[in-house]
This record gives sequence, C-alpha cells and structure tokens, in this order.
Amino acid sequence: MKKALILAYDFPPYNSIGAHRPYAWLKYFREFGLDPVVITRHWDIEITGPNDCNLPSKNTRVTEETNDFGKVIRAPFYPSLRDKLISRSDLPSVLFRKILSVWQLITEHHIKSSDNKRTIFDAAQSYLKKNQVDVIIACGEPFVLFRYAAQLSKEFDVPWIGDYRDGWSTNYRWDDAKFYGVIQKSTQQTVEKSVVATSTLLTTAAPSFSTRIAFLTGRKEEDIPVVYNGYFEEKYANITSVPLKNTFTIAHAGTLYYFQRVETFLSGLNLFLKNHPEAKIDVTFYGLNFYPAQIDRIKHAAGEATVYFPDKISHDEMVKELCSSHLQLLLATPEKHQVYAKIFDYIASGRPTLMVENDKGPLEWILSFQKNSTIASSPKEVESYLESLYYNPENLVSTSREGNKFTRRNQTKRFAELVLNAIVKND
Repeated sequence: MKKALILAYDFPPYNSIGAHRPYAWLKYFREFGLDPVVITRHWDIEITGPNDCNLPSKNTRVTEETNDFGKVIRAPFYPSLRDKLISRSDLPSVLFRKILSVWQLITEHHIKSSDNKRTIFDAAQSYLKKNQVDVIIACGEPFVLFRYAAQLSKEFDVPWIGDYRDGWSTNYRWDDAKFYGVIQKSTQQTVEKSVVATSTLLTTAAPSFSTRIAFLTGRKEEDIPVVYNGYFEEKYANITSVPLKNTFTIAHAGTLYYFQRVETFLSGLNLFLKNHPEAKIDVTFYGLNFYPAQIDRIKHAAGEATVYFPDKISHDEMVKELCSSHLQLLLATPEKHQVYAKIFDYIASGRPTLMVENDKGPLEWILSFQKNSTIASSPKEVESYLESLYYNPENLVSTSREGNKFTRRNQTKRFAELVLNAIVKND
C-alpha cells in the first residue's frame, strides 16, 4: 500500500464543503491502495461566522490522531495582524486591514511573517523527516498549500499532486473584481505557473477549471482530469421515508454568488403566486447567514414570496431538510460553468430539483442523471414548472440513489487510481 501525505486546510470538525473533499480521501483511500496521512490545522473553536475562522486555535501544539482510516496531524493556527482586525468595523481598522490584505496577498509566498498557515508546512516537514511517503497531495484552496507541497517534494524527493477545488489565479471571482481582483490575478499567476510546473499531476473539481488551468500552464486539458465532489452515501443510507413538510417548501443550500440568477426564480415564483393566490410556498435559503449582501439581494427581489434565512446548521441536519423539502433550488448561469457541491446532495436526496437558469454546461450534464430534475431559464418557465409540481403530487416522487456514480466513494476511487498511476509513472 502506498502512503499519501495530504495537505488540507479545511477539514472536519470544520463543517465546510471544502473540508468534505479531503475527508473523503481519508475515509476511503485505504480501500483503494493508499494509506492517508492528513496534515491540517486545529479547528477546535466554534465557527458561527466567517470571522471565526480567523480566531486562534485553543490548542497550541501539534497533535496526532489515528483511526481506522488513517492518521490526522493537526497544527495550531495563529492569526496574522490582518486576521485580528477582521472583526473590527471602525474606519481606521478597516482601511488598515485592507492595506494588510493586499500586503499579505503579495508577500505570503515570499515572507514567512505574511503566511498565517505556515504551521501546516512545519508539521508536514517534521513528519517527513521521520517518515517516508510515496506522494504528497495538496488540496487547494488555500493555494499556499501547493507551494508547501512543491517545496516538500523538492526537499524529500517525493512527487506531488495538486488538486484544485477551485481556481487559483484563474478563479472566476477575480474576473469581475476591481482593484483586489487585479492584484490577485497579477501577483498569483506567476507564482502559480512556477509552482505547478513541478507537479506530477493536477486534478480539478470541475471541467471549466481544467480548461482555464490548461490554458495557463500549457498542459493538455485531458491531462488535467476532473474528480467531482460527490456525496457521502452513508449519510443517506437510513433516510428512506422522510415525510414532506406540511407547507410546500423550496430549499436552497449553501452559498449564493452574485452571478447566479435568483431574480429569475423569484420573478417566476411571484408570477405563480399572483396567478394562484391560494398557494402557500416557503423558500428557505440555508447557509446564507455568512453572506448578508446576498440576503439583502434576495429580500429586494422577493416580492410576495415568503423567504427564510435560518442559522447555520450541520451537514447532517441539512440532509434531513433537503429530504423533507418538496423542491430543491439550484441557481446557475450560462456565463460561468461552475460545479456547486450542493448539486450532489440534491441528487442524493432524490427530491425534485429545479435549476434556474440553464448553465448549458456541467450542471446540465450532471442533472441529466436525475430523472426528476427540471431546468427553467425564464420566469414563465419557472411558473409553469411550479404549477405542475404544486398541483400534481405524483410529480413529487423521489428518485433512487442506487448505482449512483456521484458518491464520494466512487469519486475517491477514481482519484486514487489517478494518484497510483502518477506514482508509477514517477518511479
């Protein structure tokens, strides 16, 4: 069995989409010929909002824990000066923090004091001085982990693999950003090209990432394979007959981006409510308490719709909410071909899914495997679909999860095969 050292910043008990990907590797790698050792940070404080991620960890020592899946090594987290200012809202602190953010962005790959994740590198280096591994895998973002992997690869003569959960300098969110986006792209692009040039393999979570990274690095797109996120089938194994909520409920899980077409959906919903005033529909946006600007955006466009923004809940609780909802809402746009992790939980729940608007890309392809999914790209199409669902209970039947290719286990199996092939080619 080959040993894999995994560098991951987000990791349980921190409940984020980014944490689930490397956790799946820990959980399933041994089934497919890899012995995992994860290096991460301590997540030993309660995370109730984005600012909490910048608080220092309670534990100030490197710890090791071993379970049936592998080993997890946790390093302490010490916030930078910029991190300490994030919770302050007075104007001098805000301005100084913005200056420090730009400074940290420019210098984090060159000056140790600007790198607030350095303890992960130190813990990995200490481990490698005493233990041999066959491959180093870095899960980004943060993409400073790619640089750590490249440095450790050179120091210990071990091949490294970079896994993109998102884009680095090619990230979509920098396309329309102003000053900070320009700085991000210009400062990170040179570093990215230099760092990933030494990698044995690059993988991504979406086809569009592979396209952009191939263009940046000069690699062939087919040589940057896609490994989708998927869902943990165990979470749904015991959920067989969850009763639907009393009120017709539409659920949206996770982040809402500025470019996703929530206004199209809300316009269609209001058209339905106008034509059917007797109808009662609740729309719940789970996980948006981290994003007040998006809450304001929804409220502005809500009209007569009843919308809710509950507090952050665990992933297990989210699973139950999806399974008890009548309809799941997936928001997209044809301009940006993203693959949102929520789509896999939507598929796993088996509940009907409505995508607004058609991305004409990977989301459309993934939903093609879910027979009770529908795509609407105009308010009239939204209204028509809601009408067919609301007044026809037979359309609320769930789909089966049997044999689904988008489980975390199946996607990890694919990733493990890629990793093992890369090790063989490097030997």
